[in-house]
Amino acid sequence: METRQPAVRKRGIRLVSHTTDISTEGITCPAVSPRLTEWVPDLLAKLRPHTERTIREYATTDPWRTGSQLLTKILPAWHHTDSPWTDDVAEAVAYTRAITTLALTYGDQPTKTRSPYHQQRHADLTDTVTSIGTGRGPVNADLGALAKGPVALHRELDDQPRALTLLLDGDAWTALTDRRTGVRALAAIAVLADGFDVRLVASPRARRHLLKRYPTWSECHLDLTESRDRSSHTDHAQTVEAAWEAIRDFDTEPGKRRLLGNLEGEESRSYRDLTTDHAIDVAEGTIGRYVLDLEARDLVTVDRRGQYNTVQLTNLGKLAVQQYLDDNYDLVHPDQLRFDGSLTGTPQQPTSTVSPRRVGEETPAPDEWVATTGDPDEDADYVQWLTGPANAPRHLHERFGTVAHDEAITLVDDHPQPLNDGRVAYLSHIDDETLVVLQWGGPLATLGRLAGALLSEKALSNILTPTRLGQEFEAIDEPSQPIPTARILRRGHQVGWCSDAETTYGAWRERITTVRDRLLAQVAELTTSDDTAARSDLFEDLHGLIASATQLYHAAGIDLTTTIRVPDTDALARNPTHLQDLCEFLAKTASKQSVYGIHSGYRMLFEDRPAKLCRRLPYETDHDATMDLTMSWVLAGPTITELHDDITAALSRELTTVRKAIADGTKPAPTLEIPVVDGTTYPAIRRVIDEVVMTHDAQWTPRERQRLVRLCLRSFGPADTTRRACPYDVVVSLLRALNESRTPTLAAVERAAATLPSERFRPDLSPTATKLYATLLKADSPLGRSELIEQADISASSYDRRLSDVHELDRVRAVQEKGHRRWTTTDQRTPPVTAWLPPHSGHTRPPLVTHRHAPTTGWSSRRATHTESADSADWRRRPPLAFASHPPETTMIPRDTDNGQHSQQPPTNHRPPTHLTASTPPTTAVATPQTKLQTGDHQ
Repeated sequence: METRQPAVRKRGIRLVSHTTDISTEGITCPAVSPRLTEWVPDLLAKLRPHTERTIREYATTDPWRTGSQLLTKILPAWHHTDSPWTDDVAEAVAYTRAITTLALTYGDQPTKTRSPYHQQRHADLTDTVTSIGTGRGPVNADLGALAKGPVALHRELDDQPRALTLLLDGDAWTALTDRRTGVRALAAIAVLADGFDVRLVASPRARRHLLKRYPTWSECHLDLTESRDRSSHTDHAQTVEAAWEAIRDFDTEPGKRRLLGNLEGEESRSYRDLTTDHAIDVAEGTIGRYVLDLEARDLVTVDRRGQYNTVQLTNLGKLAVQQYLDDNYDLVHPDQLRFDGSLTGTPQQPTSTVSPRRVGEETPAPDEWVATTGDPDEDADYVQWLTGPANAPRHLHERFGTVAHDEAITLVDDHPQPLNDGRVAYLSHIDDETLVVLQWGGPLATLGRLAGALLSEKALSNILTPTRLGQEFEAIDEPSQPIPTARILRRGHQVGWCSDAETTYGAWRERITTVRDRLLAQVAELTTSDDTAARSDLFEDLHGLIASATQLYHAAGIDLTTTIRVPDTDALARNPTHLQDLCEFLAKTASKQSVYGIHSGYRMLFEDRPAKLCRRLPYETDHDATMDLTMSWVLAGPTITELHDDITAALSRELTTVRKAIADGTKPAPTLEIPVVDGTTYPAIRRVIDEVVMTHDAQWTPRERQRLVRLCLRSFGPADTTRRACPYDVVVSLLRALNESRTPTLAAVERAAATLPSERFRPDLSPTATKLYATLLKADSPLGRSELIEQADISASSYDRRLSDVHELDRVRAVQEKGHRRWTTTDQRTPPVTAWLPPHSGHTRPPLVTHRHAPTTGWSSRRATHTESADSADWRRRPPLAFASHPPETTMIPRDTDNGQHSQQPPTNHRPPTHLTASTPPTTAVATPQTKLQTGDHQ
């Protein structure tokens, strides 16, 4: 008879049957039932001699030091005092101490030779070793203790995984009525497989039962499913069914639903971040148990290799969240999805609690969705996720983030809908970029909304987390800095409300949220108050709070952008007081969000109070050093670019108020520049396209990019010019086209643009003509008169009046089908739009400069070289137009016509970026007013 050869050992679960060549060597545990307490202690008792022998081979010192060395290997943070132990960590520590004592103190010593004390101690230690992870151990910990104790120990010490053979008690499994008991037992087997070679012996009947009742676990660990023989449609249907099976009994588990719903699709989160997430609201000791249950259901995976365990959704988990959890983390029954929200009886016992969901609801336009805030006085939040519910438009984060120029104030002519409730602010975070979107409501209210968003519970739970900052802010420490982190925080970054007792994350978070709530309450009281002194103090505190927050974001490596929507720019511009409020808000707030290395830029340049100046770290500046802004800004409104000069003037006045020692050159300081950029011009649109190309690796040539710019200028600009465009519409159209193809054609981009609301596409046409043209672009085949009227949703008379306008467009063609004239669009390229550019993409106007020396008369101008694409070969210079001051030179982009001839048009009034500078070059000076405006404190 042929002897079965032992298979190569590997960690995991393998099914043993007559068709496999896997032996049942090693430690054998018979009659494995669904109840952990019936077999885990026996398994651990059989494992104990092997563990002790392994420890004796490893040990080089006494039991206590050996235990400490082992704990450092399997639980690197066990000796840290910055956070209390969870139950599973405490029980794993107790297990390690007990097993090393049994191995090194008692060993093979006969029981009869021990004193009564040692006999009792030996019994207690043995009980600790054999009860870990069963809920009956020293602190009643769950499976997390099993994973962190014996499993981690053997994974660390065994040269190859030790074999464990588990013989399932088929009758006990098939007779089980409580499915959750079986789930917990299977989770324990999966935990053991992380450190051992687990061989599972089950009868055919037991295997069929596992497959039917626990399909996800069986497919993951035993490969019992017959996926290879199923069609893709059946695969999807069964996967969706498996997702429901995995989550269906969560009707009485709101904590698990919240935990599952707050895991990001592609990102892992650490246990300690999950415990501080207010949206989950689960006790620290409970997180581990919930995660193990979710892991057993194959809804999450756990990475235990680092200092802190991290959790991530599996594909099944993503599907379960998407299909069966609504926005409030309530279960949505499959019948509810199938029958448009109607409730039917649920198949499981007890009956699940289900909530309505917006099934089949169309995704609104991006701006429409943003404007629909809900009512914070009822159930809406004051700070909401920009990309939150499932029906949110795609690409919202990129829409708002791509248009922003780094460390600048970007002006965008757009027509944003007013928010339903202007008190609401939006927050978005992807990778290392955070966006805040809010509506202008006056300087005090806007400051309050900004502070509330940056330090909201959502931000603290998901962005400024313990993992990102560190329990003692060690994660933001500069390795090259010998200065303690707490001192850098207070005297370098100038983070306020951070005393000696608040240098741990938990203490700081508790204090900063208290300050935040107090100041926001004052905002509500003083927004319309005429108490000048109280408002001044509140401005000072809010500026300090926001500056502290942005310093932390910057130190943590997060790019921060705030978008302020101004829906009625004309009304604001007509009111001198309101216009001055906006300009001074930007001037005073933006200048405080500056940093040089670990040093606050505001304290270096502007602060003149001796008590505050004493609270600074010493610094050295490099020659021609410049500061960074900790936050970029975007202002969006119908005619916001017309306020360019007013904003520039306000920033110029603010940046000339540097401290006397800086102004007269007694002390050095880096230069602070705040560019003001028109985000609608040819260079800005080209930059947006280049940004999208870089992010999505689109394979457009330089010539194609130039033609894309011209297409966007024609499609999304004001009705009276083809030299400006709204960058928001450019981003949305490009991303929609890239969803269809990696390198879409110009025709595909224009077709994607046609899916935007009609008022945002081709404003040079009448509304009816725009609808007709967009309908033709989106159509898959030529359309006749009746079809166009129906699909464009216009009247017959409007069609007759505007058809000629559409017919004259370059891409529209008439075709004959069965004797009837129909209309379609061709894919030939759109004739180019002549655009005008200055010869330099950078600084065509002299920068406004603030100096450390006494001001004199004169201007200093910096020029940057701009190189166009290779196909723009014929450049001609034209005389500059008459400007009030500092006329920019104007250079033309030649018209790229089909016959190769170049034509000219008058230059457009292009406004390049204006850099407002607080600097100290000794050879230049500027005459600027020395009017001192009130500034807020940074702390």
